[in-house]
Amino acid sequence: MSSNRPLLRLVPDPTSEPVPFVSFCGHCGQAPPTPMAALARVCGLCGLGVVISASADLAPQKGEAFVIVDRQLKLCGLSRGAERVLGVDEPDAVHRHVSDFLEPADAEAGQGDELLQSIVASAAIGIAPPHNIVVRPTGEYGVRYAARVGSCGPPEGALIILGTV
Repeated sequence: MSSNRPLLRLVPDPTSEPVPFVSFCGHCGQAPPTPMAALARVCGLCGLGVVISASADLAPQKGEAFVIVDRQLKLCGLSRGAERVLGVDEPDAVHRHVSDFLEPADAEAGQGDELLQSIVASAAIGIAPPHNIVVRPTGEYGVRYAARVGSCGPPEGALIILGTV
């Protein structure tokens, strides 16, 4: 039975200060140089990425590798750094499932893909606060990244920042 009721969403804690949102390029990671450039759809610096927004505490810092994942858990953008980290060019990665590239670092210890997929899916639909998890490139051993996962957009998606452990 279907319902016309709206989806439930988490309500922010009214006692906490809201975190501002910042804009950045989905490819080079740079902030638009001017407020007018932030209104553009495509990055005015590299000309390759779409300008998206995320909370200031989640958005990538200069040089950080990151990927953007849609609601279907498919990559829709990679930073230059993520291309190097994952060993793939963006055109070859887009529209492929996140599990083709990343898995929880302790996947063989029973912390399977479901955990990562659940965290990313919750972020992609905007219902979860930023989350930290340790990941590795799929099938790689001895390589670990501290990942920050949270919501970004528009369009709504999940931003996964890959940092050092």
